[in-house]
Amino acid sequence: LGAPVEFKDFLWEALDDPAAQVSMIQTAENLAKKYGITREAVDEFAASSFARALDAQARGFHPGEIAPVTSERFELAGYQPRGIELPRKVERVDADNHARPTPIETLAKLKPVYPGGVQTAGNSSALVDGAAAAIVASGSYVRDRQLKPLARLRAASAAGVPPEIMGIGPAPAIRVLLERAGLSLKDIGLIEINEAQGAQIVAVERELGLDRGKLNVNGGAIALGHPLAATGARLTLTLAREMKSRGVRFGIASACVGGGQGMALLIENTDA
Repeated sequence: LGAPVEFKDFLWEALDDPAAQVSMIQTAENLAKKYGITREAVDEFAASSFARALDAQARGFHPGEIAPVTSERFELAGYQPRGIELPRKVERVDADNHARPTPIETLAKLKPVYPGGVQTAGNSSALVDGAAAAIVASGSYVRDRQLKPLARLRAASAAGVPPEIMGIGPAPAIRVLLERAGLSLKDIGLIEINEAQGAQIVAVERELGLDRGKLNVNGGAIALGHPLAATGARLTLTLAREMKSRGVRFGIASACVGGGQGMALLIENTDA
């Protein structure tokens, strides 16, 4: 623009932890070494994520949580007009476009980010754009207005872990969450955990002994992408909707956090 200013893309900057001097991919490689996770195991999980996401799209699951975007202008008194302009020949965006047929044979051909490592562009979450929102209200507010909530927030937790293995954060966070709620994993019908990297989610799965049949049943961030900051709300919305569909009472949404944290949320199906 002619100004003596250096612009930075903070999305890319978020992929490195300057304090620990480690990249997010390296934290996943650290977990792979710690838990003995092979490249084949990571590719297998990634292939499953893609397959589940495509199946969910084919069943018409995802449109229920996506607000379509079209080229349009917005005008509000006192403000300059704003607009959304999609690329030429694109009239409407109403589906995630990252999910695609990706068999394990295709993933196996990709070059690892680090020599001898397990992480590739195909078994890591994609950097995508996106936004998500959720309305949180008190029980009295809901009752007074006779509203129909999608789910009830039962408990939340956070846990700290070494930044070099930040991806394991959901494991201790979920343990704290269950203890706080007086529940066990056997009481949880569905779980959504962000798939930051393939080795990361496999490490959490192994650490907690999770049933893969309950985990990210409609695909996860490896297939759908990981829009930073929007992912937490997306996980919770997807979880709540699938809980309604299956009649599941309790579900957990969780994610790791760069820098060495894990966050977890317990929600309850108000209809179960």
